[in-house]
Amino acid sequence: MKDKNIYKKTFSWIFCLVFLVFSPSLVEARLYIDITSPYLQKIPIAVPYLNVTPSTFENDLLGRKISKVLSDDLIFHGFFSVLDPAVYGGRPDVDWSKFRLDYLVKGSMEKRGDSLTAELRLFDMSTGAMIQGRRYNGKVKDCRMIAHRFCDLIVMAITGKHGVSLSKITFVAKKDGLKEVHTSDFDGFNVRRETFDKGITVSPRYSPNGRYIAYTSYRTGKPFLYVKDTKTEKIYRLTAYSGLNIAPAWHPDNQRLAVTLSKDGNPDIYIIDLKGRIKTRLTKGRGINVSPTWSPDGKRLAFVSDRSGGPQIYVMDIRTKSAKRITYNGTYNTDPQWSPSGDRIVYTGRDEGQFQVFSISPEGGGPIQLTCSGNNENPSWSPDGRQILFSSTRMGPKKALFVMYANGRGQRMLLRYSNGVEIANWGPNRL
Repeated sequence: MKDKNIYKKTFSWIFCLVFLVFSPSLVEARLYIDITSPYLQKIPIAVPYLNVTPSTFENDLLGRKISKVLSDDLIFHGFFSVLDPAVYGGRPDVDWSKFRLDYLVKGSMEKRGDSLTAELRLFDMSTGAMIQGRRYNGKVKDCRMIAHRFCDLIVMAITGKHGVSLSKITFVAKKDGLKEVHTSDFDGFNVRRETFDKGITVSPRYSPNGRYIAYTSYRTGKPFLYVKDTKTEKIYRLTAYSGLNIAPAWHPDNQRLAVTLSKDGNPDIYIIDLKGRIKTRLTKGRGINVSPTWSPDGKRLAFVSDRSGGPQIYVMDIRTKSAKRITYNGTYNTDPQWSPSGDRIVYTGRDEGQFQVFSISPEGGGPIQLTCSGNNENPSWSPDGRQILFSSTRMGPKKALFVMYANGRGQRMLLRYSNGVEIANWGPNRL
C-alpha cells in the first residue's frame, strides 16, 4: 500500500514535468491560423529521431516512436507540414539550412529498465532560439503521452492557444448485442472500456473539466442517468425519475446539466444539479424536446423539438425561456452541438434518405452541408473548435468514427472498433 501511494503521488499526472527554459521570444511567436482558409500556408517543421541512451536497437525504436507520434500529432492539427525523415535520414545533426523550415524539434531519451526520461526542445529557425523545452520522467508505456504533451506545448507556443493533443473522446461501442461506454485518446489510440452495464448505454458526455462522463444506461431495464468519475472510477446514479432520463448536456460551469425527462408525461428539458435535483424546467407544452447543447457562455441552449411537425432545431434564451427555430431546410434535423467559439452549431440532417452533418449559425440562415457519403451522424466539436468528430457508415454497415475540419475538408477515419462505434463526444484538452 505504501508503494502504491508513493507511485500515485509521484505519477499523479502519469509523469513529472520539469520546466527547462522559457524564452522571451515565445511571447512574440503568436500566429492566427484558420485551417478552413483555402489560402492556408502550413507551418514547415521537422521532428528528427531522438538521441537515445543507451544506444540499443530497442531504444532506438522507442525514440523513433516518440518522434513519429509527435509528428502525427502535429499533422493531425491541420496547420503543420512535417518534413519526412526519409528526406534527411532522420538524424538531428544535418545541415538544416538546406531545408525551408520555420521550426525544429530536437530531443533525447534515456531508458533504464522500465523508466524513461525524455527531453524535447522546440527551436525557431529564423533566430535559432529555443522557445520551448521540457523534461519528462515516466514509464515506457507513457511514451505516447510524452509526445502528446509536447505537441500541446508547440501548438500553444506558436498560436497562443491549446490544441487537441491532450484531449480524449468518449463513445459507445457495440459488441455481442451490448452497447458500452468507451474512451480513447484524441487520435483513436488507447481504447478503454468505461462501463460494464451488460446492456445498452447511450449519449456519453464529458464534463467541461474532463473529469466526469454523464450517460444514460438501461442497466436496470429503465433509462436512468449516471455519472462516472474517471479519476476515482466510481459511478453513481444521477436521476431515476419515472419515464425517460436521457440526453445529458453539461453546463460550462461543471455544476449543472440540461437533460430530458418525461416524468410528467411529455419529454421536456430540465436543468438539474450534480445530485440530480431539478433546478429549472425549460420547456413545457406540446412536442418532444430533446438533445440540449449549451452555448459557450451558458446563456443559450440549442435543442431539438417536433413542436412544428418533424424534429427541428431551436435556440432558447435561458433567461427569458423564449425559443426560436433555426432550421428550415429538410424535415428531419437533430443532434445539435454548439461550437466552442459560439458562432456555429453542427447537427445531423436527413438529405435524400441519408443522414448528413450540417453547420448553421445560431441565429439561423442557410446551413452548410459538410458530409455527403454514407450516413453521417452525431457530430461533436474538438476543444479548439477547428475540427468535428462524427460517426459514419461510409466504410461499411458498421459505424466508424471520422474527423474533419470545421469546413468539411480533410475527412479521414479515426477509429474502427468492435462491431461499430457511435454517439461520440470530444472532451476538453485537459488530460
